[in-house]
Amino acid sequence: MEVTHLWVAIAAGAFAAVVALVAADRLRRRRDEAQAYLKGVRSIVSGDSDAAIEALSDAARLGSPEAVETYLALGALFRRDGDLSRAVRLHRNMLLGPGLEPVRRTEVELELAEDYRRSGMLAEAAEIYERLAPVSPTAAAGLREVRIEQGDLGAAAAIQRGLGGNGPDPILAHLLAAAARAALPADPARAAALAQEGLAACPASADAALALAEAEGAAGRVAEALRAVERALDQDPRSAALAWPSLLAVPDRAAACALVAGRVLDRPEDAWLQLLQARALHRAGRDPEALVAARRAMELDRTGEVTLAMRELLREADTPAPEDLAARHEILVAALLRRGRAPRCGRCGADAPARSWRCRRCGAHDPYP
Repeated sequence: MEVTHLWVAIAAGAFAAVVALVAADRLRRRRDEAQAYLKGVRSIVSGDSDAAIEALSDAARLGSPEAVETYLALGALFRRDGDLSRAVRLHRNMLLGPGLEPVRRTEVELELAEDYRRSGMLAEAAEIYERLAPVSPTAAAGLREVRIEQGDLGAAAAIQRGLGGNGPDPILAHLLAAAARAALPADPARAAALAQEGLAACPASADAALALAEAEGAAGRVAEALRAVERALDQDPRSAALAWPSLLAVPDRAAACALVAGRVLDRPEDAWLQLLQARALHRAGRDPEALVAARRAMELDRTGEVTLAMRELLREADTPAPEDLAARHEILVAALLRRGRAPRCGRCGADAPARSWRCRRCGAHDPYP
């Protein structure tokens, strides 16, 4: 009987020792993963993507219960660095692995769909988003972005109507403004109606106001077009950077010059307004004044973005008159010598060749400061 008790005690002790060893090993693995993860985060902050990928990979291979989080962080880093094929492989492999909880599976599927969208695999992204959209607003928003990139602005607007609340909806206004511009060549009246609908969705939308100005200008309604440009500049002074197509649509060149001149008087330190004035004056045949405004735009440029836009403008400009050649050459040299800077998305950090209302990489609207 004593022998039996002895063996029971030995077995219990051995079991306790095994439990302690397993717990200690689990604690060590979690500690090691935490240290590797922290190293990865520090590398991300310092901008060393290669070191971050190595550290996060080490953390993920430890296989602790928190490994899903680490894999997701690693996939996001791959995508941020543009290594989309590795992001796709990682998220596919996660879905193939055993034991992935349903909530985490949905999260991984959404990450994979975003990988597909960024890679241009729009049909694959849409298949995932469509399946998840009824239960996931994130998936519905992803499907909206896919429809935008497929050129189906009507479907994108319909999705956004389902996502929007009762208040102003700036995203819907952007979508309707884009639809207005798409309709403009064939049907200016339809374009104007879509732009007005955009303003109804969000009265403060500078994008919708500028789309309306383009439609009114194409229809020859000068006063209405100028009012719409004024409205955009009132709602968002940054819209001066994107107002040229609307101003170009105004058939009365003198009236367009007068509008910008009044704005410059109100905000003489605005480099984008000075550049807008230079373009309007050049279109009106007032090249000496246009060159003065262009030079002033360069002087006021604090970020380098106006300089970059100036380079493109000068590259595409017609050959100047002989009397303007020296001044044009001076501005061109100044634009080349100054440091230009591409606009950078405030959400994903991607550079763009020029400003737009939407970041082509991450889909954010109003992405530039």
